[in-house]
Amino acid sequence: MTSKTEIIFDSIVGKPKGLFDFLATTFASSHSTSFIYNTKAHFIITLYIKEQSGYAHFEAICKDIPNNIASRGTIQSILDMGVKLNIFTKLAYPNDKRVKLYNLSEKASVEVDKFFENFLKISKKLDLNSK
Repeated sequence: MTSKTEIIFDSIVGKPKGLFDFLATTFASSHSTSFIYNTKAHFIITLYIKEQSGYAHFEAICKDIPNNIASRGTIQSILDMGVKLNIFTKLAYPNDKRVKLYNLSEKASVEVDKFFENFLKISKKLDLNSK
């Protein structure tokens, strides 16, 4: 069965003529994982968690993401809402139950992977056209 996300991305791949169109369409979409694209802070936090492969904890996120992107309070709010929306999963650190580890849910991980696959396809297409 095809998910809504797959339908949306299939329609996006056919429409965009360039990176602007792709990004505008992606960031304006409204689907179950559109939370990822709400603001640059949402997007950067999501990418950071994906890059950390499930070992992103709050203090590390706050340390590594610049304050001009998001404050500690904003980061906490994004993480809390992401957990409620099943974008992020939250686990207790095995050695210290006070430390919470964040990971992307399966659907959010698939969304980020598809975003970059489509982004790279369009980038390569534009690169070929410029030669």
